[in-house]
Amino acid sequence: MEPLRKSVEQIVLAAGELLLEAAKTGTVVHEKEGVGNFVTDCDLATQQFLQRELKELLPGSAFVGEEEGSETYRSGGDCWIVDPIDGTANFTRGIGYSAVSVGLVRDGVPSVGVVYNPFSGELYSAARGEGAFLNGSPIHVSRRPLNRALVSFGATIYHRDVTERMFRVLQTMFARCEDIRSHGSAALDLCSVAAGRLDAYWELRLSPWDYAAAACILTEAGGRIGSMEGGSLPFDGPSTVLAANETAYAEALELIRNILI
Repeated sequence: MEPLRKSVEQIVLAAGELLLEAAKTGTVVHEKEGVGNFVTDCDLATQQFLQRELKELLPGSAFVGEEEGSETYRSGGDCWIVDPIDGTANFTRGIGYSAVSVGLVRDGVPSVGVVYNPFSGELYSAARGEGAFLNGSPIHVSRRPLNRALVSFGATIYHRDVTERMFRVLQTMFARCEDIRSHGSAALDLCSVAAGRLDAYWELRLSPWDYAAAACILTEAGGRIGSMEGGSLPFDGPSTVLAANETAYAEALELIRNILI
């Protein structure tokens, strides 16, 4: 798997250059359906580049991306699940916390993940059974319990129907952990859990392209990730998501399920 991971890293690094160039020269922003939901010309161009390069890397593979031109997810064989810019709102406002996220799901299992923030130069990557890395150095989740945890969450702004439940979880979590953050890029926050910078992340509705790559990275870093219902994450549609180190995961899952059930 290592040669494949290295090849994906090079493709993602090249995609990151498209983001950096667009940030310098400007890009056209289009509104999508829902509150605060945007797409830029850079999103579209980056996805087209990734689709071409990744399908050439693995002929016959499927490709699922956030933007138009995507294919249908298939559970058998190889399927790329991609977000060309995770954190588009940050990107459009000049906040350097956005990422190219590329995950390979093989026979339904996250097998390669690469997440790259070109603005910080941080490249997270992993392949199944080979560990997780940040710029080539091994990373591992923390061991902090929930009461000492720095927890991040996604505000689920596109889905206002879950707002009330989100704030109930947030209020209870804030009372139980050390502190709370929200940064606007699920992929990068999940990778921060993998690196031990954050201790947990949760969101009430997240799409597979936001977590497919990071799920591989976080698992290889010794963390746990799944749905708030206690099951594994799907790759054919959105899901609740909880990720944490081994110590905090069970505590956080029990807390959240007591609120939501």
